Amino acid sequence: MSLKDTNEHYGGVSRFNHWISALIVIGMLAVGFYFNDMPRGDEKSFWLRLHIGTGGLVFAFLLFRVIWRMVTKSPDPVEQEKALNAISKLVHWVLLLSVLVMAVSGPMLIWTRGADINVFGLFAIPTPMGEMHDLHEVMEEVHEIAAKVLFVTILLHVAAAIKHQFISKNQVMARMIKRLR
Repeated sequence: MSLKDTNEHYGGVSRFNHWISALIVIGMLAVGFYFNDMPRGDEKSFWLRLHIGTGGLVFAFLLFRVIWRMVTKSPDPVEQEKALNAISKLVHWVLLLSVLVMAVSGPMLIWTRGADINVFGLFAIPTPMGEMHDLHEVMEEVHEIAAKVLFVTILLHVAAAIKHQFISKNQVMARMIKRLR
């Protein structure tokens, strides 16, 4: 299997990035949505620490994934209406931008409280700033809006994959799943 993308298929790096990122992002969204409206207490603290610790562990990987996709040429689009190709590009860019916004606004939420990011007690990512209440409030809004945008674009992305597989039957999903020979 080639590590680099070709005009017809995604390479090993893109495939690995895609599927691991999908698991991470969907898991982080699920945990975030789950604890978001919980009242303060031990249960919410548990889920928040899990969310923050996981985010601290995967931050660099998610940034790498976004940068890789921005600098690597994707396979050629499949034949379909120009409008659908434009929508596909837009959804992919919104996905990447949303992940990037989440990866930046998440740490900013912690740092603008003047706190370090505690990664499961293994290590801490020190805050580069002191407490900044107004910026913290903005980052809360940005993080929450980006999460909702990300959720909707994931649904669009999955719906498009299903459409390509079962309606168009054009083997788009095979470019991200099948092993190259």
